[in-house]
Amino acid sequence: MVRLAAFLTCVVLAGAPARAEMVADLYRGEAIVTGQDNLDERDRGLRLALTRVLVKVSGDDRVADHPMLPPMLADAHAHVRDIDYEDRKKGIQISDEQGTRDRSFHLRVDFDPAGVDGILERLGLRPWQPDRPRLLVMLAVTDHTGAFVVGTDAGRGIGQREALLMDARRRGLPLVLPKMDAVETVAVGYREVAATSGVTIGALASAYAADAVLAGAMTITADGAWNTDWTLLADDMPVRWRVSDVTFDRSIGAALGRAVRILADSP
Repeated sequence: MVRLAAFLTCVVLAGAPARAEMVADLYRGEAIVTGQDNLDERDRGLRLALTRVLVKVSGDDRVADHPMLPPMLADAHAHVRDIDYEDRKKGIQISDEQGTRDRSFHLRVDFDPAGVDGILERLGLRPWQPDRPRLLVMLAVTDHTGAFVVGTDAGRGIGQREALLMDARRRGLPLVLPKMDAVETVAVGYREVAATSGVTIGALASAYAADAVLAGAMTITADGAWNTDWTLLADDMPVRWRVSDVTFDRSIGAALGRAVRILADSP
């Protein structure tokens, strides 16, 4: 008898090309800084932007805590190709005596790919190719008012949805969520997602042209924390793990981090 997980993996991958979506701007990082002429603020912003680029390019958020990284960040300016500032309050009349000195700006930085790749190599890491697998995330949630599945058209789960999309952008991960509109809500529910139902989720994976599926069953505890059982199905390797007693955004971050490392084949 074919195992359910193996069956689902075959359904998910059938006819779907691996690493199907090109991710743009992997070498562009962003930080919020104060003022445009404050060199200390600019240097801080450059270090933060470069750290975020290293995470996106490698697909491994552990690079941000690498003990050898800080001295390399000190030379972040050496890897800069272009810098752009955008006033976070553009269009709003200046109302303080200091003018723009204390206004906050989006600092956007394009870094030299060779320089970024060189830093990763010195840290014992490697770039994840920009043509990356498209990941469908099916997250079933049970809170104090009942169960639902997170979707782009769903009225509930806004916090989980935003956490998923934001974290995926941070990692350079092509992520898609189901709509969970009136039609999909009839077809899939908490039980199907929690059981990683091959027929249901496999059909959605095909509909959304996904190369892999990350399914999660998230439940709130009496203390307000969250427990989540995660299953990643890709490349004939169903992987299961549990994240317990954390906020939902931390559970999502941990799950996407592990999923990306597996998809990028990062040790």
